[in-house]
Amino acid sequence: MLKILYSYFTLANLTALAGKIHLYLVAKFPDHPMVIPIMANLQGSMDIALKSVGSSTKQPMTKKVRAADKKRDNSYLSLRDHIHAGLRRENEDYRTACESLWPIFEKNGFELARLADGDETIAIHSLIDDLSGPEEQTHLATVNAVEWMQELQADNQNFVLTSQQRSAKRTVDTTVPDDRALGQLKSSLELVCGALAALRATNAPDGIQGAVNEINEYIREANASAKRGRSRPGSGETEDE
Repeated sequence: MLKILYSYFTLANLTALAGKIHLYLVAKFPDHPMVIPIMANLQGSMDIALKSVGSSTKQPMTKKVRAADKKRDNSYLSLRDHIHAGLRRENEDYRTACESLWPIFEKNGFELARLADGDETIAIHSLIDDLSGPEEQTHLATVNAVEWMQELQADNQNFVLTSQQRSAKRTVDTTVPDDRALGQLKSSLELVCGALAALRATNAPDGIQGAVNEINEYIREANASAKRGRSRPGSGETEDE
């Protein structure tokens, strides 16, 4: 049997190859006791794969969460840098306000935008709380940053809400991730190829050599197509009879 060069295949391409093999063998050996369960196993893996194609990229909620995280990062970084720049202002009132506010940013971490999502949420909550006192609000007003802080608070709350919506969606989404579906389909196809090799070794049933030749041609064509679509020089994989 030719080797399927799995590393070149997308889930969609591998599913198409599996479909051709399944259709051919079911028609060729409809009653063979070894072929029937192997084809049933392959069909199950194909059903999962068909539902899972593109699942790792078809995640609008994940994209929304990442966009919400980016938005709050930008709000934080711009506010932090605004206060930091004010430390050099000639305007004494402005500079004094920034000097009073800057230690609050230091306390909560200058790099909180790089924290893990949950830790960043907590850090921003803490920063907002520390900036919400009457004296701090006066300083923020002096440097025209009250609305800026409110935007950061709103962006953080939006991130939390979007994350909660994604979690709720995941609890009811039973789609198998496409990388796992590909692994299952690969295992099923390896089982098929192993069974065909074993049947050919015993030269039974009638027509097994012709079937192996036909499946090998499917694999050869699919390998070539997959390599054209996703060329990966130096992978070191070769087709072995």
